[in-house]
Amino acid sequence: MIDSGMINKIQKAKEYAAEPRRIQFHSFKVQFDGMNDGHAVEYKEGNWECDCNYFRGHGVCSHTMAMERVLGVMLPSPVSV
Repeated sequence: MIDSGMINKIQKAKEYAAEPRRIQFHSFKVQFDGMNDGHAVEYKEGNWECDCNYFRGHGVCSHTMAMERVLGVMLPSPVSV
C-alpha cells in the first residue's frame, strides 16, 4: 500500500519532470559505447570532454553531439556574444 506521503512525492516528481528547465546539470560522466570502442564522455560546468582522438583535435565529436541530442532542452543554451 502506498501512503499519502508517497503519493505526494510521485505527483511532485511528475510536476518536476514536466518542467525540465528547473533542472541544471553541473557535471556528469557517462560511458559511451561507440561503434569501434567505448569512450568516456564528461560534461563539466558547461563544457564537454571526450577521450576519443577526434575530440582532442576538434573540441567536438559524434559522442558529444549525440549526448547533446539525447539531453535536448536539459542543457543550457550557449551564451551568445
